[in-house]
Amino acid sequence: MTDILDYPIQALTEYVRYPSVSADSNFSAGVAGAREFATARLQELGFSVETIETPIHPVLLGTRGDPSWPKLVIYGHYDVQPPDPLDLWTTDPFDATEREGRLFGRGAADNKGPQIVHMVALHRALKQNPDLPLHITYLIEGEEEIGSPSFRPFLEDRKEQLMGDMLLVSDTGSPGPDQLVITTGLRGLTALEVKFIGPKQDLHSGVHGGALLNPLQALVQICSSLHDESGRVAVPGFYDEVVDPQEWEKGELSKLPINEDEYKNFLGVPSLSPPPGYSALEAIRFCPTLEFNGLGGGYQGEGSKTVIPSEAFAKITCRLVPNQKSYDIAEKVRKALESACPASIRVEVELKGGGDPYVVIPPGKPGSSGEETALMKKAFSLIEDCVDQQFGNRPIYLREGGSIPIIRDLQEVAGLEALMLGLFTNEDNLHAPNESFNLQIMERAIAAFENFFVRLGDEKK
Repeated sequence: MTDILDYPIQALTEYVRYPSVSADSNFSAGVAGAREFATARLQELGFSVETIETPIHPVLLGTRGDPSWPKLVIYGHYDVQPPDPLDLWTTDPFDATEREGRLFGRGAADNKGPQIVHMVALHRALKQNPDLPLHITYLIEGEEEIGSPSFRPFLEDRKEQLMGDMLLVSDTGSPGPDQLVITTGLRGLTALEVKFIGPKQDLHSGVHGGALLNPLQALVQICSSLHDESGRVAVPGFYDEVVDPQEWEKGELSKLPINEDEYKNFLGVPSLSPPPGYSALEAIRFCPTLEFNGLGGGYQGEGSKTVIPSEAFAKITCRLVPNQKSYDIAEKVRKALESACPASIRVEVELKGGGDPYVVIPPGKPGSSGEETALMKKAFSLIEDCVDQQFGNRPIYLREGGSIPIIRDLQEVAGLEALMLGLFTNEDNLHAPNESFNLQIMERAIAAFENFFVRLGDEKK
C-alpha cells in the first residue's frame, strides 16, 4: 500500500492545501482539514492519536512505544498565518506550487514543512526498525499563530503525559541551505495595546484647534519618550534583570555566513541602528527591545478631513532576554506610559499576553547544568554528526530573535528541555506573501533526521 509519506513533496503540497488560518473563523473548515491530515499521518506511523478539545482549536496528542523506553516529545503546529495581502502572491497561497527549488504556499515553512520532515524521517526510520525503542509523544497544536492561548491550560491538565527526557522542535530558523542552526534561546514577549483618550468625540480642528491637546500629538510625545537618543529603551528598570550571553555564544555568532553589510542589503535599509555596544547581528539575538507595531487615530481615508480625533492608539511589543519576566516588563512599560501622560489625556493600557524567554545551554558547554537527561546528552551529540553528514557543516549554536512562549511553558510544566534545529531561512518569507520551503533543505533534513532517529533509539550508537 502506497503511503503519502513516501512522497514528501506531495505530502507537503496536500497539507498546505488546507487553509488552516487560526485567527479567522472563516477558515474553520481549513483548520479542521489540516488537523485531520496530521492525525491521519500520525496514525499511519503507528501512533495512537487523541484529539483534545480546547476553547478555540483542538490539540493533537499522539503516542507510540513502550513507556519504559527513553521518552521523546516532538512539537509542531498545524495552524498558519492569514495569507493577506493576496495581491502580492505570485500563485494561490493554498495551492502549493513548486518552482526554483522551492514549494510556495502559506504554511510551507511555518510549520507544515518541518512537520513533514520529521514525519517522513520517522516513517523511514520505522521501516528500518519497526520496534525502534523510543517512546515518542507527538504534540501538534492549532493556535501557535494566535499566541497559543489554550496551550498552558492544556499543558497543566495533561502534563503527566508530556513529561519526558527531551523536546524536539523545528519551528526555528537557519541562515541558509548549507548552514543549519541549533537554537539555544528564544526571546520572550510581552504585548500591550494603548489608548490615548482626549475629548468625548472627534472635533473640528478649526473650531477647537489650539484649545486642547490632540491625542495624536500626545501619542507621538509619549511614545518617543520610551527610547533615548541612542536607541536604548528608556523605561525605568527595563534592563535590571538582563543577563549577558556566554562568551562561547558570541563566538558561535561569528560563524554565521552573513556580515552586517549583507544583512543591511537583505533588509533594504541604508544603515543599521543597534543599541550601543552591540552589532546588529548581536542585537537581534542578545538584546531586549521595545517596538511599535502600530500607531493610529483620526481620519485614515483618502484626502483631508480636518478633525481632532477623540482618541489615538499604539500597539507595543517587547522582546525579552534572560532573566526578564514578561509580566514585570509589561508593568514597567505601563508605569512609564502613565507617568509620561499629560493630565489632559487619559491613557488606558491593556496587556495582550506574552511569555518569558527561554535558554538552553547544550550539554558540555560552559554554563550547562550537567544534569541533562541521558537522551538529551546523546541527542545533541548525534544531531551535530547527522547534520554534518548531509549539509557538509556542523550546526552552529545561536539564540534566535523570535519567540515561542510555549517552549518555556513545556520547560516549566513538563520539565522538558528542547533541541531546536532550524529548517527555514529568511528567504522563506514567513508570515509574508510568497512563503516557501527550500526543497534542498527538506531533502537533506529528512535524511539527517532519519539517521538521528535510528541512532537515538539504538543503545549501541
